[in-house]
Amino acid sequence: MKKYILLVLLILSIIPIMFVLHHRYSSCIYKILDFSNEKSEPEANKILYEYVLKTQNKTPEEIKNFARITPESVRAFEFDLNNDGTNEIVGVVYSTLYLGTAGYNLFILQKQPDGYKDISFSNFEPEAGVTIRKEKTNGYHDIKLTGYHGDIQFVIKYKDGMYDWAYKL
Repeated sequence: MKKYILLVLLILSIIPIMFVLHHRYSSCIYKILDFSNEKSEPEANKILYEYVLKTQNKTPEEIKNFARITPESVRAFEFDLNNDGTNEIVGVVYSTLYLGTAGYNLFILQKQPDGYKDISFSNFEPEAGVTIRKEKTNGYHDIKLTGYHGDIQFVIKYKDGMYDWAYKL
């Protein structure tokens, strides 16, 4: 009987802690973009793929031979990060051309009069996803990323026209 009472007390003491932790972390989340599967958005994928072709100044055949990039190498989503009514493109290109020591380049493409501009200077581990946070900096949603091999989580914020590292979680 004593063991049963102790077990009940232990469970009851853990529930408030779990509630606080869940509320603390889930209240920050606005949306999670999952790059680990193929459910990205086809139009966003196309925009990111064409951006890569343009910035690398290559044809589809050349980029395939040069860096093994094909339309299937791209995963991207549309999301309005600054609530201006125009979606940014948030994505990754699975290629060694965009893989560094901290993971893959995170592309955040913002529509410009003459095309798109990459406003991100960050690397991440795509399998962990991208968490768009409710908090904003300079009118743009903050973003939580996970570093290479999943061992580092950090937040990037928009400042001086770019998303860049802000702090480690």
